[in-house]
Amino acid sequence: MRRTTATLCLATALLLAGGTTGCSGDGEEPELAVGTSVTRELEGGGKAAYTLKSVVDPAEMKPGELTPLHEGKSWAALELSFENVGSKDIEERPLYRTRVGPREGERPFGTNATLFEPVQGPALPEVVRLKPGESVEGFLVMEVGTPGPVVGTVTYSPGRSGDIVWKVD
Repeated sequence: MRRTTATLCLATALLLAGGTTGCSGDGEEPELAVGTSVTRELEGGGKAAYTLKSVVDPAEMKPGELTPLHEGKSWAALELSFENVGSKDIEERPLYRTRVGPREGERPFGTNATLFEPVQGPALPEVVRLKPGESVEGFLVMEVGTPGPVVGTVTYSPGRSGDIVWKVD
């Protein structure tokens, strides 16, 4: 009984920390290639298509974008696209729903999403509001801690419909 309780506690802790069980029925989809679009049903009846178009790692910011506190840090820029393919308005918050993971063999790193604008193009807004048929694309800049390339996966969490995970080559 103690062993079962300890196993359940460990599995729960892993799930809460963002880990996966590796079980075939845990709701996780296989990792997708960069450029792959995924459509999800959203809470409230909305429907959206998500695409990770590219990953720039390391990324350079536009002149004057960084404060002295941020200069010298390492950055990755994620080019994301959101499209409302449903019949209801949707709202996304990519700054809070996106995370990156290290390449295989790299040490885990802490990441912070920012509203900085890379030289490659415009930053995504903090809040994306789309009416049916509308779309938006732009860059989300992540602080990655060490000089790149270090990004191995990009995960977007559109809510209860499950995480979308892209593998970065």
